[in-house]
Amino acid sequence: MQTLDRKRKLDQNIIRKLYHGVPCKDPTRESFLKRLKTYNVFNWSGKPVDPPQCARQGWEIAEKDVLKCVMCHQFLSVTLPSPSKHLPYKEACSKLRSRLASAHSKFCLYSTDPLPDSVLEIDHLSNMELQDTIQQQLLAFKNIEVLYHITSSKEEVIEIFDWFMETFTVPDINLSSFILVLTGWNFLKDDMLLQCDYCNRKWSIEPYLIQKNTVEKSDSTRPTVDPVGQHQRWCAWRAEERGWKSRLLQLQQLKESRSREKRSRLNSSVCGSLPDNMKAVRKLLNGTL
Repeated sequence: MQTLDRKRKLDQNIIRKLYHGVPCKDPTRESFLKRLKTYNVFNWSGKPVDPPQCARQGWEIAEKDVLKCVMCHQFLSVTLPSPSKHLPYKEACSKLRSRLASAHSKFCLYSTDPLPDSVLEIDHLSNMELQDTIQQQLLAFKNIEVLYHITSSKEEVIEIFDWFMETFTVPDINLSSFILVLTGWNFLKDDMLLQCDYCNRKWSIEPYLIQKNTVEKSDSTRPTVDPVGQHQRWCAWRAEERGWKSRLLQLQQLKESRSREKRSRLNSSVCGSLPDNMKAVRKLLNGTL
């Protein structure tokens, strides 16, 4: 049993090394995320179209209220009248939505073939990629104690956290840090900031943490934060089904799969040793043992 476990762990390490040596990033998605990072609350607010829809159709921010296609290099003005002018504003919004496709040059691919809807979702990872990604992101939280009430710390999340800590090689991380990673946040330790790779939102974590080996705050003085609500309104991590909950579901499925594999190995071990046990019982009954 122990030999099989050691062999299985060795095989996993070999596969992981091979996996790390192979580039797995999707260049189309990477280009989309690069365009998406040009949008922020200062150059894109009060618009009727969310940044992912613009970036999906090839547009990036050239300057405030001006978009530029990365393929055909056409420019598109997105200046809108005041919302208080209800009818002109409504007409301008409708025109903007249609111009996202028609403003491209005649032979631009984005005019007829925008990126698929999958770019509007969080990145889809294989089980091995997900495991390694979470492990790497958790390393940034080593020796950091995050102290706050989390609005999404449901029992199912706690169950997955306990399983992950028992199953995989990770530092001594608390539940709060795990939830931040699960809900799409990377910890920039040098700057004490949390950052989303999708909506590019950044916020300081300093009000919510203390270094380990210091006096812990009481529950009544801990600040409260909703890690999902910290994302931009249009961020993929906030989506009800395709957002952070889809990653939680994938971890739950991985947990079940590992449990089935473990039960199968145990059953095989028991069945394999059954004939010897029967022989021992027979010898005992015959008085020859």
